[in-house]
Amino acid sequence: MSTDITRASEPQQFRPAPAVPANAIKGVKETAAAPEVKLVLPEKTDLQFDPKQMQKNLQEAIERLNEQMKSHGRQLNFSIDKAIDRTVIQVKNVETGEVIRQIPDETLLRVAHNIEQVKGMLLDEKS
Repeated sequence: MSTDITRASEPQQFRPAPAVPANAIKGVKETAAAPEVKLVLPEKTDLQFDPKQMQKNLQEAIERLNEQMKSHGRQLNFSIDKAIDRTVIQVKNVETGEVIRQIPDETLLRVAHNIEQVKGMLLDEKS
């Protein structure tokens, strides 16, 4: 038995054919350029935005979520922190009512409240 490894013939390398310009092909006529297309943009729509209505809708949605959680026996509470205008989610222990988890964390909420207070002081001093 021989342990010599013989080399097979070299693999052929792929070589793409050179690109041929369209005018170099005999018997082919050049076509005219495509007609110019004009885009017509729709008029700007006037969006009606009522922040009070949006806040009311958000509050109703949060109340529905809280009702659904209670009806399914879950201690999950959704609320909005008015000072920083953020949603807060709390997971509570069913038996004790103790907050197990809060998103965002309590320390993060305190930091956000402090930042809001500092922003208020900076704006008051400039006036």
